[in-house]
Amino acid sequence: MTTTSTTARPVRRRTAVALSATALAVCLGVQVGGTATAAPVSAPDAASVAAAKPKFQMPFKCNTHWRIDTWGHNPAIDMVVKGNTGSSGKPVYPGYKGKVVKAYKDSGAGNMIIINHGGGWYTAYYHLKDSATKYVKVGQTVTAKKQIGRIGATGKNSGNHAHLHYEQRYRTNGIPTEKHRKPVHFNGKSYTGKSKTWLDVVSKNC
Repeated sequence: MTTTSTTARPVRRRTAVALSATALAVCLGVQVGGTATAAPVSAPDAASVAAAKPKFQMPFKCNTHWRIDTWGHNPAIDMVVKGNTGSSGKPVYPGYKGKVVKAYKDSGAGNMIIINHGGGWYTAYYHLKDSATKYVKVGQTVTAKKQIGRIGATGKNSGNHAHLHYEQRYRTNGIPTEKHRKPVHFNGKSYTGKSKTWLDVVSKNC
């Protein structure tokens, strides 16, 4: 007659518990027999970054017409009035709500402003006509249609030609620089590509 061991079940239970603990440790990034470590976090892929991008509108009054050029600094763009009939002094807006994080004068970019729109997305505005703090201050929250400046030709990189140099940037850990520039989108449409021109783009910042 066969007898059943009274110690088999506890042993199996202890083994199962140990295996479960090991699996949990791996998921949580804990080194078995060592100290706890942070679980690895993968960087967001391009699709998820694009999906989280704010619905930026052009930084100008509703239903005004503009020319966009990428020239040699794609994905940054330059903008002037359609037909280039004179852009100096035209008001500039954020095109999306945000908070001003920088407003200063740069030797090349002239009077410039950087706005944080949340989710790692920022916009930058170069060559503004007036002092960068004339219309807004650092730390100020702005709406899409709050005037932040006027088109000008300040800074040695403007070529003394009134236009708005504009960038959309992405960075999740600090204020981004030019190396964090991303393709520009207005009203859901992309305006990017080396040395490309759009002769008549209508602002929908309405």
